[in-house]
Amino acid sequence: MKVRSAAPVFAALLAAALAALSCGKREGTSPLFVLEELEAASAVKDSLDRLARLEIFIRNNRSHIYRGVAYERVFETMAERLGDAGGAMRFLRESLSDEEDPAMRGALQLLKFRYLFGTDRAAALAFADTLAASERSPRLFMMMGYYCMDPSVDPARATALFLRAADLSRGDHERSQAYAMAGAMLEERGERGEAKRYLSMAAGNPEADRALGEILWAEGKREEAIDLLVACVARMPGTRAAVKLDSLHALVRSGTRDLDERIMAVRVGDEGLLPEASFVDLEGRRHDLATLRGTKLVIYALSPT
Repeated sequence: MKVRSAAPVFAALLAAALAALSCGKREGTSPLFVLEELEAASAVKDSLDRLARLEIFIRNNRSHIYRGVAYERVFETMAERLGDAGGAMRFLRESLSDEEDPAMRGALQLLKFRYLFGTDRAAALAFADTLAASERSPRLFMMMGYYCMDPSVDPARATALFLRAADLSRGDHERSQAYAMAGAMLEERGERGEAKRYLSMAAGNPEADRALGEILWAEGKREEAIDLLVACVARMPGTRAAVKLDSLHALVRSGTRDLDERIMAVRVGDEGLLPEASFVDLEGRRHDLATLRGTKLVIYALSPT
């Protein structure tokens, strides 16, 4: 994307020179160097200079995951700071033409959806419909689903978006979250049979366990409901008071004092091998969990995307 403006050419040349110098220092530097480079570009106060620096960052880091953050900051600078919505949309189109990675394409399409959602909701919803056949990012469809959940927007479309996310998901945890959200939406719409089906498919997801547990309690299936609510609280301790687990457990098992033991048994239980998945480290390198099978592994996630 080329920024056309009356800003002095010197500013752009200076930014390019600084970027070139920084690239020359990359070898042997800290893994956080790329992040520092991104933050330096983002901190430039003049909007046009900020754009130039961010675009240089993107060109220099075509394969790094942080380019997604740079895309977002370029779009925000153009659409919000400069009020150039047309230029921001052209930037997205040109960036999409260079991207094949489903996750990165999804991030770009989400920028457009979010902008449209704030300016022309009907256009945003129509745009969401056009993405079903072309995009493969589960996160894109999950995020659009969240925007549509409110009754004043389109809960039915939200459900469809969550189910599309489930279809595209590669991992069990990602898929169960999508099914949990679809089930919750169906329950709110009074479609209890379908809701129970999808919530059951998300077994082990604490939100799904909570929703299904509350449905079963209302149906009088109290033992099954308590088992699900215990599983929910074991994985999300902060929900214990919200689901009124202590009171409900006392109604079903009056005289027993084993609730804490039941929660702990689920919390420390062995759920088996990690799912087949991959992740990206701070240097933008992708790691496949399958290659680490049989080793002890600690994964520390910072603002996962």
